[in-house]
Amino acid sequence: MSEMNDLGIEFRYGIPPFRFILPPGWVQHRPTNAGQQEDVRKASAIFMQAGRPDLDAGFRTMMAQAGQGMRRTKVFAIYRQEDVPLEELLPLSITASALDAPDGENLDAWVTDAFRIRGAVFLDENLKHIVRWTSEAKRPDGAAPITGVGGRTVTYIIPVPGTMRRKALVFTSTIVIPDGEVISEDVLGGIELLSDAMVSTFAWEQLAEEPAVAVTTDASNG
Repeated sequence: MSEMNDLGIEFRYGIPPFRFILPPGWVQHRPTNAGQQEDVRKASAIFMQAGRPDLDAGFRTMMAQAGQGMRRTKVFAIYRQEDVPLEELLPLSITASALDAPDGENLDAWVTDAFRIRGAVFLDENLKHIVRWTSEAKRPDGAAPITGVGGRTVTYIIPVPGTMRRKALVFTSTIVIPDGEVISEDVLGGIELLSDAMVSTFAWEQLAEEPAVAVTTDASNG
């Protein structure tokens, strides 16, 4: 299923229309209060049916924290599975957000640092308009379980054409690992591959992609 952002996103965030293909069972949501409340309601019913009021309380707290974070980071879309069999449910969600460079600057130095410090790479040698890197979320010592949900985050940076790399679209894939559970590297790798495959379908609706780094800069060798 192909999803496309609307003109409201362009007016509010400066992100032009784009297409993004979702696998069967995946849907796009807007990060609204009403949508978040509906998510909590659905999840609460599942947790209570399973006899896990602890997970219900934790999920409510996590959603409240996530909502605050999304408002700070200009998230305008959330992609996740919905109405799929429980055995097919993956601990993966993807957000889309807008990123702006400080006035008078562009994002070149920041992206170059991502190559040098975060281990960033191009999503594909033929897709040099998309830069990606991974990071790990660990539970702090002594943290409550809900603040200690671990996992892996995959970040994708795509410059907005015509902005001289002063603005970018950011996809953030979050793989959640509940406290105390272990997911093998093979499984994590498979989920990352799915995330990469989804983001690789990205295309601007009416614009040509532009390189994520300056043409004269080879960030990967920096």
